[in-house]
Amino acid sequence: MCNTIDPILIDIPFPIMTPRLMIRNVMPGDGEAMHEVRAESWEDLKKWMDWANKDIGDARDAEKIIRENYAKYILREDMMCAAFTHDGRLIALCGLHRFDWTTRSFDIGYYVRSSEHNKGYATELANALTRFAFGALNANRVSICAATGNAASRRVIEKLEFGLETVTKFDAFLPDGSPTGHASYVRYDIESLPDLEVSWANELRN
Repeated sequence: MCNTIDPILIDIPFPIMTPRLMIRNVMPGDGEAMHEVRAESWEDLKKWMDWANKDIGDARDAEKIIRENYAKYILREDMMCAAFTHDGRLIALCGLHRFDWTTRSFDIGYYVRSSEHNKGYATELANALTRFAFGALNANRVSICAATGNAASRRVIEKLEFGLETVTKFDAFLPDGSPTGHASYVRYDIESLPDLEVSWANELRN
């Protein structure tokens, strides 16, 4: 049955807590930390992120992005999120994007700062967002997409046992101008999702 509630009235129980992370929607004031992450990681981001095809800008530019996305969150049009360690260090930008409140379909996106690669953070936050989408937002479908050549991102998705749905040969250009296709993966539930302690709204989920 379709849920016809106005999306702006939907309560979203952030933050999400995992053993190592606190994930919440971005907030005004996060721009400086976001710029630090982007500046550290720009060379890696330019390999795969289509939006990294321009100058990185400065902390004010990052704050503008944060505030624009905070407004989208309030309107329930997008959920750009920040993932922090429990001591308050910003580890990753992530979120639920390109969603449809009627069908309850959500797409996960993420990038981890370069100095924290290969520590399992991408797997942990993607697992948490998947559980949150199904458990807190009543998702019917959760997808993750990666450029076909982005082996590291695809390993994360496959480790979480998302099913490969489609692979395109060419549908976009990477920031360096080279053509790329994308591999799209999907889940319809959390069955066989690797165990992870996740909580939101003061409730523990396994």
